[in-house]
Amino acid sequence: MTHSYWDIVRRQTFTLFNAVNLVLALLIAWTGAWQNMFFVGTVLTNWLIGMIQEIRARRTLNQLALLHQDTYRLADGSTVTRDGLEPGMVVVLEQGDQVPCDGTVTSGSGEVDESQQTGESEEVQRTAGDRLLSGMTIISGRLELRADATGDNTRAAKLMHEARSHKKFRSPLRDAIDTIVRFCTIAIIPCGVLLFVRSVYATQVPVKQAINSMAAAVIGMIPEGLVVLTSIALAVASVKLAKEQVLVQQLYCSETLARTDVLCLDKTGTLTQGKMTLVKILTQPGWTEQDVKQILAGLYAVLPDSNATAVAIRRGCEGVPARFFTVQDMKPFASATKFSKVVTRQGTWCVGALSNILADAQNQWAADGGAALAAASQQTSSAPSSAALASSAPSASTSSADQALRTQGIWASRGYRVLALTLDGTPAALLLLQDPLKPDVRQTVGYFRKQGVDLKVISGDDPATVQAIANEAGITGKAVSMQHVGAQDIPVLMQTHSIFGRVTPDQKKAMVQALQVQGHVVAMTGDGVNDVLALKAADCSIAMGSGSQAARAVSSMILLNNQFDDLPGIVVQGRRVINNIQRTASLFLVKTLFSFGLTLLTLVFFRVYPFEPVQLSVISALATGIPSFVLTLEPNDSRVQGSFLKNVLSRAVPGAFNVLILVTIARLLLGTRAQFSTMATLVAGINALWVLFFVCQPMTRIRAALVAFMAAGFVIAVLFFGKLMFLVPLDLWQLVFVIAAAVAIPFVLRLLSALERRILKTGM
Repeated sequence: MTHSYWDIVRRQTFTLFNAVNLVLALLIAWTGAWQNMFFVGTVLTNWLIGMIQEIRARRTLNQLALLHQDTYRLADGSTVTRDGLEPGMVVVLEQGDQVPCDGTVTSGSGEVDESQQTGESEEVQRTAGDRLLSGMTIISGRLELRADATGDNTRAAKLMHEARSHKKFRSPLRDAIDTIVRFCTIAIIPCGVLLFVRSVYATQVPVKQAINSMAAAVIGMIPEGLVVLTSIALAVASVKLAKEQVLVQQLYCSETLARTDVLCLDKTGTLTQGKMTLVKILTQPGWTEQDVKQILAGLYAVLPDSNATAVAIRRGCEGVPARFFTVQDMKPFASATKFSKVVTRQGTWCVGALSNILADAQNQWAADGGAALAAASQQTSSAPSSAALASSAPSASTSSADQALRTQGIWASRGYRVLALTLDGTPAALLLLQDPLKPDVRQTVGYFRKQGVDLKVISGDDPATVQAIANEAGITGKAVSMQHVGAQDIPVLMQTHSIFGRVTPDQKKAMVQALQVQGHVVAMTGDGVNDVLALKAADCSIAMGSGSQAARAVSSMILLNNQFDDLPGIVVQGRRVINNIQRTASLFLVKTLFSFGLTLLTLVFFRVYPFEPVQLSVISALATGIPSFVLTLEPNDSRVQGSFLKNVLSRAVPGAFNVLILVTIARLLLGTRAQFSTMATLVAGINALWVLFFVCQPMTRIRAALVAFMAAGFVIAVLFFGKLMFLVPLDLWQLVFVIAAAVAIPFVLRLLSALERRILKTGM
């Protein structure tokens, strides 16, 4: 939906069908049969409605996109949007900011989440002189970044450009309609010319009458309104989704998601909330949970740490009275050490990775013990031995530390981030943190499973963590580490497993493509630069609103509120579009198919084409045009089944074939050309209304009212506007034929439909 208003007007106006209709209108105007120009009103109405709906959709989506645009603060105090950044500008980045450009840190320090680029969930400490890339996120600290590459020159933008090039999203609906349009485009001009030539030169029909007959045939062959109706249905779906904070960037993507049978999910940001939470405290003997929370509250009251872990611990200790400490020394968390340290009168407290804390304590004991032994050795004139140093190391806490390490390993294998609180190197408690699932994730996973959609979790994170989150969400199975998996093994793994960790960007793309080769329609969710290649390869790509610019730009839709549970609503909208367009397209094709058939019969059997343009225009408006707009916007969340084109033709062929039979019988009855045209109009109109009746099954109040009003409209048109429609009185046998046809049509339609199903089933 990135077209300008002029693009929309041009695309809606300058079409082949509009050009053909314009030529026909000019020819009919020359003949003076003004009532035959009724079809021009239908063409103009379709053109106007289609243009207004698309412009409205564009305005809605553009406003939504504008609200989502990122703004950044510069070092001089001014602000700038991402698109307004230029090389040389210095951007101030703080906790939660996403890096908008490729650049170099000029001052400050902080922890950076580089998972958007690498897929790894571990934060990295960055300081002056380090390089950051667009799409990374500041976890803690404050940095000033000099922009080196902005806009299309960033690494992410180049990757995005590569991903977007030559990308045509899969759409059976679009392909089927394109097939119908191509067929009509190829056929209408030669058929119209042949019909005109035969009428004038073979049957000696006056030129003006031949023009009107040719115009009626060509108008009947054009499925006017089908393309614009599809665009309107998709645009309306886009607007409805926009109100639910889903930004549609490719018009047909909701249809593709409705057809998806494999959904590939990233872990962080899709299944999980993207924020760490303190979920459990495992205390060591002699400590209580209340003690630990009070100590943590006191420590984090003095520590400046602001990373995701520190925020989670502070949030987990809210409402607990903090223990007061007299701080003698303090070292905030650093990626190099992986723990925070606070030296107090009571001892040295540490919070972080237990193995690192124990190693640091061992080194400290060795250093302190070595200094003491060195002082003693000066009196004995001998160097301290290794045995003496070892004997000076603490041993009382060894068993508790070993037990804590074993416990840490158990919980880490279940997907938790495990930290330790220690005093002088002795564990006091283990802290279990986890990025919790988003609300309603289990229900959403359950929904897709009920719909027969296979779910695959593909993440660059640790396999144990990915497996734990996936299992909790309801996606069963064991995780496969892709760290040493070759490309040749990916197709088999995609058939046998559903959870994958340590996946590289190239592997993600290969996994999506492997599923497609196996015949699946694949949707992919992602939020990082490392997801871009897979998003490009997927049939339907879905980005989170908080994701990287590259991921958002290459995706066919964006979940602006980052909620995974928005996807079922998108599926419902896609199903509504497919099922309703499938239902209404058969109405259009009945007229198109019988018009082609009658054109061929006229070339070899009839003297002139049986219809006037106005007659087909009235039938089309009452049995196709008006009903199609009503039916297309109805709720319909039935599962999509079968081929769109096959389903449409299977509904349209019996109705079209029935018209050919009835008009041929009418031609065999004695009468004038005007009476033949009148009989053909009546039986074709009644047939179209019966087709509408069957298309409306199962009947609802709205559908019943629609059929009744359209039938009443046709009766009124025949009784009160017969002269305008070139209708004339019929004799007794002709009336008997029309009445008998009206009664027989529903039974014949059912018979023809059953015969068609039998032929298709037996493959004849």
